[in-house]
Amino acid sequence: MDSLTQIVLGAACGEVVAGRKLGNRALLWGAVGGTIPDLDVFAALFTDEITSTAFHRGFMHSFLFAAIAPWILARLVQWFYGENIYRRRSYKTTAMALWLLFYVGAAAGINFIPVLLGEGLKWYILLPTLLLGAWFGLKLWRDYWQRDLTLVQAGYLTWVSLFFWSIFTHPILDCFTNWGTQVLQPFSDLRVQWNTVSVVDPIATVPFGIFLIVLSRFSRENRLRYGLNMAGLAWFCGYICLYTVWHKMQVDSSFKEKLSEQHIDYQRIYTNPSIFNNIVWYGVAEGDTAYYFSLFGFNDKVKKFGRVSTIPKNHELLSHVPEDARAMKFLKWFSNGYYNVIPYKGDTLQVNDLRFGLLGDTLWGKNYVFPFLLFKNEKGEWDIHQNNRNKENVEASERSFGDLWKRVKGDY
Repeated sequence: MDSLTQIVLGAACGEVVAGRKLGNRALLWGAVGGTIPDLDVFAALFTDEITSTAFHRGFMHSFLFAAIAPWILARLVQWFYGENIYRRRSYKTTAMALWLLFYVGAAAGINFIPVLLGEGLKWYILLPTLLLGAWFGLKLWRDYWQRDLTLVQAGYLTWVSLFFWSIFTHPILDCFTNWGTQVLQPFSDLRVQWNTVSVVDPIATVPFGIFLIVLSRFSRENRLRYGLNMAGLAWFCGYICLYTVWHKMQVDSSFKEKLSEQHIDYQRIYTNPSIFNNIVWYGVAEGDTAYYFSLFGFNDKVKKFGRVSTIPKNHELLSHVPEDARAMKFLKWFSNGYYNVIPYKGDTLQVNDLRFGLLGDTLWGKNYVFPFLLFKNEKGEWDIHQNNRNKENVEASERSFGDLWKRVKGDY
């Protein structure tokens, strides 16, 4: 899931474990724990694209990491509080700046969603985020900068438990999405993907976050605080584990029925919700020489998969690429075999990971969500470059998001 959702879930786990002892600090450190596995994205600063892409949702998302890291983090936090670093002005200044920067980024992302959907900026989203930002800044000033922070009284095992649950739940949640999470690293590079929820789903996250914001206003001894956290967790777990799984079962059944009606022979199917919602889903079926793509909307007037687009595999275009080439092995592993190939420029090929679907309800132009360029680098070795932020792809995104939003609302 997206980082904001992981922060909210981590904060709720921290509250369950240590809310009575730490108050809002439990929310804060739970949020930190929920963020830590995603720090693996910084591998892109130190290594090549193949390594960094494979490393994301790798060891730092594994069960082994969740078992080891909490013991180290607990010692670091005890040292942090034992040395009174949390009371120093220099630390407070840095912490406030980081929190405000994070809020600005999150608020900008939330306001950008309707822009992507072709609706433009909306005052009923912009105004609440501005007001919430003003409240957040005032709260940081009064309750953090001006206040002499109280002593922290929590044992080592409490900190271990807090970090364990906030980190352990992170890869579990990621398994519900379609990227693939290597929970068994370093023993296996198996990528677990249950494909029931989009990597960004506001319906799952926003109500959950509101529960946490409200409960943070109550003292740690107030029973209502515990009840609000449980209510938020119930909403989130019910949505993820029941609602989206129920949708997945219906979509799989409907897609198989559509393929049967079209007399399409297939080896396997792949279904997943489209971005930002759990209403519009797509299905990809693999045949001998082509893939078959179609969309399904729970708010459609006719609740069944629509037209089926045929996507030629074109795997023969890769015949001159050695099977043992590092880039080739990565592409097959990362896409789980769901890929097609199209010419790009010169000797460069575009390999499209079809697990992420198309930008729209049919194949037109180069509207693939997750394309890679396969080329020979300056060393003469086959290499890759993710190509989903090129000009053509951005223009296709602007067109398709508006259509997607209309379908989510039932205008189809």
